[in-house]
Amino acid sequence: MTTEVILLIIGIILALPGGLFVAFLMSQARARWAAILGGIIGAVIVGLAILYFVYTANVGIDGLSYFYGVFFACSIGVFLGALIVNFLVGLVSHTPADSLAER
Repeated sequence: MTTEVILLIIGIILALPGGLFVAFLMSQARARWAAILGGIIGAVIVGLAILYFVYTANVGIDGLSYFYGVFFACSIGVFLGALIVNFLVGLVSHTPADSLAER
């Protein structure tokens, strides 16, 4: 394992608790567990995208800057994953009482 992979794993693990807490708070009640799963998937996808970029572009960056970048990017990945799952759950679980025409 290289230093980039180790820092990536540490950054993802440290970004998850705060990001998942905010994802839990911003989610609808019926989509909370799905949003947490979507947040984890979003963080992993962002982490893999960063790792792919680092390996393909041969970027030389110091460890602290790389760690902070991974941490903040994966936090945003958690939020976006939870937001997308909330949107999808809201799309498929739309009831007639939720529509504006019924109000």
